[in-house]
Amino acid sequence: MNLVQTKDVSGISEYVRAMERLLRVIQDLSASRDLNTVMDIVRHSARDLTGSDGATFVLRDGDLCYYAEEDAISPLWKGHRFPMKICISGWVMMHKEPTIIEDIYTDDRIPVDVYRKTFVRSLAMVPIRTKDPIGAIGCYWSYKHRATEEEVKVLHVLADTASIAMENIQYQNIIEQKAAQMEETLKGTLQAIAKMVEQKDLYTSGHQQRVGLIGYAIAKEMGWDEERCETVLRAGTIHDIGKIGIPGELLSKPAKLMPYEYAQIKTHSEAGYQILKDIPLLLPVAKIILQHHERIDGSGYPDGLKNEEILPEAQVLAIADVFESMTSHRPYRPALGNDAALEELEKNKGRLYNPEMVDVLIRLVQENRLEFLK
Repeated sequence: MNLVQTKDVSGISEYVRAMERLLRVIQDLSASRDLNTVMDIVRHSARDLTGSDGATFVLRDGDLCYYAEEDAISPLWKGHRFPMKICISGWVMMHKEPTIIEDIYTDDRIPVDVYRKTFVRSLAMVPIRTKDPIGAIGCYWSYKHRATEEEVKVLHVLADTASIAMENIQYQNIIEQKAAQMEETLKGTLQAIAKMVEQKDLYTSGHQQRVGLIGYAIAKEMGWDEERCETVLRAGTIHDIGKIGIPGELLSKPAKLMPYEYAQIKTHSEAGYQILKDIPLLLPVAKIILQHHERIDGSGYPDGLKNEEILPEAQVLAIADVFESMTSHRPYRPALGNDAALEELEKNKGRLYNPEMVDVLIRLVQENRLEFLK
């Protein structure tokens, strides 16, 4: 039963229910995020709301009509393209107005020989976007039927809503493309920064990248969303950027540092924050870098933060940094190995390091899930 029949036969309550159906369709179209979903909703709802035997969704492809989707009692032309001048959808788009044809065999705009192979006897079609049509939506009947004003209005509502949804999808695609480009640019920038630091301190070559990957693995295992995990990765990749301002001979000193030398090394987290804090995209990363040497008992630096005062991302990075540092060669000692690093973290979890995060890293190592470290 179509939208108009419900009004004539079943009274106002049925009409209201039909309008509610139309409203739900509009809401579904407005929420659509891809063209296939839009077409699927339109082709089903057009038949449902008008009581027609078939519906079609046509897109303009240059001088061609592309029958992108259809919903009919027998196959029509889905996937085919026809010159605008020989199909009724082309006429609708070129004239920027709807058409109602009660009997296709009496209308000279219809290529009758083509339609003889189909069930179609009557049709109604409207353009998608009136000012500059990008397609058309049509309904077909297998019997002589003159589409009513209300049925054509339904098609107009579907076409208008589909047009808005398609524009939103286009904008969303552009935004996603730009975001992807920005993401690639950001990754390249971070890699360049990481290499600058490593040129200053060759003994830590690859250290930042590995810390980022370990931090990412911990965050992922903890169930954090992808964006948050990526932020940890970014912060890890350049967490020692502040070492750019520290003398190279101090960074590569093959002996224990003097207290005043260690004090100078400790400035690197604050220096890294200062370098990055004025770049809006990197401000979250800058804050993590600032705190990656804080410890949950307040014994860390630069601000002696405790527990929840420390960003969770910085707590993850602290653990990743300690583990990677202990398992890698340094100018003043050989690599200590996984067992020693895990023992250090286990001994100090709950005092220096977040215990849940330590347990996650231990599990990842024991289950050989940090393949990139091999």
